[in-house]
Amino acid sequence: MDLGFLEDVPVFCYVVRREGDDFVLEHLNPAARERSPALTAFIGHPLTELYSDQPDVRMAALRCIEEQRVVEHELCFRKHNLTEATERLKLRYVPAPPDLVLIYVTELKRPDMIQSALDETESRYQSLVASLPDAVMLRGVDGRVLFCNEMALELFGAQGLADVLGKRDVLAPEVTVHDEAGRAIGTADVPSLRVISTGRPERGQVYSFARAGTVRWLRVAAQPIRSGEGHVTGSVTTFTDVTERVEAQAALRESAKRLELALTSARMGVWEYELATDRGWWSPNLYEIFRFARGGVGLASFLDHVHPDDRSDILDKLASMRTGYHGQTYQSEYRIVGEDGVTRWARMYGRIFIKGLQRMVAGTTMDITEQRQLEEQLHLASRLESIGRLAGGVAHDFNNLLTAMLGSLDLVDGHVDPSAAEDLATIRHSVLRARDLTRQLLAFARKQPVVWRTVDLKVLVSDVRLLLQRLVGPRVTLSLTIVGDPLVSADATLLEQVLVNLVVNARDAMPEGGRLDIHLEQLPGDPVTAPYGTARLCVSDSGVGMDEATRTRVFEPFFSTKSLGTGLGLASSYGIIHQLGGDIRVESELKRGTRFIVTLPCVAPGQRPQRQSQPAAPAVSAHGTVLVVDDEEAVRSTTARLLRLLGYEVLEASNGASAVAVSSGHPGRIDLLLCDMAMPGEDGRAVAAELKERRPELEVVLMSGYSADGQSTSPNGALFLQKPFNRVDLAQRLAEALHRR
Repeated sequence: MDLGFLEDVPVFCYVVRREGDDFVLEHLNPAARERSPALTAFIGHPLTELYSDQPDVRMAALRCIEEQRVVEHELCFRKHNLTEATERLKLRYVPAPPDLVLIYVTELKRPDMIQSALDETESRYQSLVASLPDAVMLRGVDGRVLFCNEMALELFGAQGLADVLGKRDVLAPEVTVHDEAGRAIGTADVPSLRVISTGRPERGQVYSFARAGTVRWLRVAAQPIRSGEGHVTGSVTTFTDVTERVEAQAALRESAKRLELALTSARMGVWEYELATDRGWWSPNLYEIFRFARGGVGLASFLDHVHPDDRSDILDKLASMRTGYHGQTYQSEYRIVGEDGVTRWARMYGRIFIKGLQRMVAGTTMDITEQRQLEEQLHLASRLESIGRLAGGVAHDFNNLLTAMLGSLDLVDGHVDPSAAEDLATIRHSVLRARDLTRQLLAFARKQPVVWRTVDLKVLVSDVRLLLQRLVGPRVTLSLTIVGDPLVSADATLLEQVLVNLVVNARDAMPEGGRLDIHLEQLPGDPVTAPYGTARLCVSDSGVGMDEATRTRVFEPFFSTKSLGTGLGLASSYGIIHQLGGDIRVESELKRGTRFIVTLPCVAPGQRPQRQSQPAAPAVSAHGTVLVVDDEEAVRSTTARLLRLLGYEVLEASNGASAVAVSSGHPGRIDLLLCDMAMPGEDGRAVAAELKERRPELEVVLMSGYSADGQSTSPNGALFLQKPFNRVDLAQRLAEALHRR
């Protein structure tokens, strides 16, 4: 049949040819190609594929050709960038013997208001997806692409949306995809298509996308889209670039292999064991590694050295070996107790060798005690890091509350009945105690203010010896040993706090008295990380010691075995040492005492640090205008009242935008800016810099519940006020700022 007359038909029309119980798309007229360019890709494809979610389309075509009459049918239709039906189409089927059907498509218009709202929703949705940093792709129920953002187009190697819309396979020929095991991913393995058929979301799988020699790793998360009735209508897939993490993990794994090889070479031995005769052989170095008494190495002798809790695992392995096949391998980790009473971890690799009736097991055993300890330390450091972030956030928010409390106490001071003076003193004492606790939390979170100076540890430890002797009391013998003269870059006050905390902890571990040894020495350091050596400070006691469960939690805040302890002394010491770039660890056993080991990198030897006295700021009369910027209303209001009480004129703002507006609207001079460093979505330093640019005469004082970290990047070296503060702290800091001008 000549279909040329369809070329001039202005109505959307296409022709299908019957093949069995289905139809194949044969032809599209210009109106159809213009309205739906993606349909051209389906020429030659079955009608059931084109309308996989509309089986009535094929049934209507069958009625038309079998009954040789015109059939009309209506169906819901969705646009490429939507997942729900948004239009209604009228399909008119006209038979064209012997096996063709002409289908004319007419769009049933929707009300203008609904279409306008739909267009607006589509625009917002597309803008949102386009702004995402991840690649995003939307498929329909038939797997065809309905929409994707620019990041996805770049990932797929497409030049524009037209390259992927309406297609199931979206990758350019030069793009290849593999999973983490290196297996090539075909169309059947694509998560975005798989979730449409299974209806189950898939998250967390990582794939490599290679193009032009460049490999990117992406985590793919595919989620099925469901209609209001719960039917799957498509899928949405996000691709998150995790290249840096994957490469870092690969580098870490490679580094771990090299480390394991080095440890194996130094701390490994070989062995053989004949199951039937219970006879074995150990390489001589295994006796030295695990401190075995030389003698028989039969099963009974060996089990005598295995920790009782691990013997059942060894016996289960041996039972399996008696029935295992040639070449079968085994691996096990267990503890060995040496003749010296020390427990060491061993890793055993074994392989079965069968020759005739003889069944042998041979393998290697290596000491992994150090590796186990490193794993425990890594786990502990990771856990403490998470707790530290929480502690720092709690301390910051609590400091805001304490600032309002201290300020309010200053405001009511002298204005209450004398009978309430004692109650006010109790409140003030409690607030100050709470301030001290938050400072210890900040120290644990590594957000404590640091005054960096070159510190002579020999002088520092010697100067506090008398104080430490008073702390431990007469029943504890204090011994101090210093080897070398290590210099470190640190905060002397914070180091003294750490030393006092460790000594107090040791004293409490010896209620009946004992011996406390403080040993300071300078050791050679790593040429890269510590070219001038390492300072090591050891505080050892002969106290009750700790079990393993206590030792692993000793640096956690609020964890204490003392009935009256706060659990912050060792936690703050941990934070301080790590903030200073060092490390602190603990070794302890029950009834064998405890030793804390602090290490810090040394600095180059040079001029000895001089004791410095901090000059007091000159007294300046309180006058001028202060702009207070703080998002906490209680802090801002209380601070403003204190400033007015001191004699200042006060302007208030709750955020950066408000501060700029207040500054612009104030006709007079603004002398001081008192601005919080951390406000929701804003950096106080940036706010101060903008106001300083508008008003060059402005002096800036930044305040925070965290610390003074980052002052070096403050505009023109702004001063810092630590929260919580009282009226005296506030007056002195503002006076210092005015004096600088």
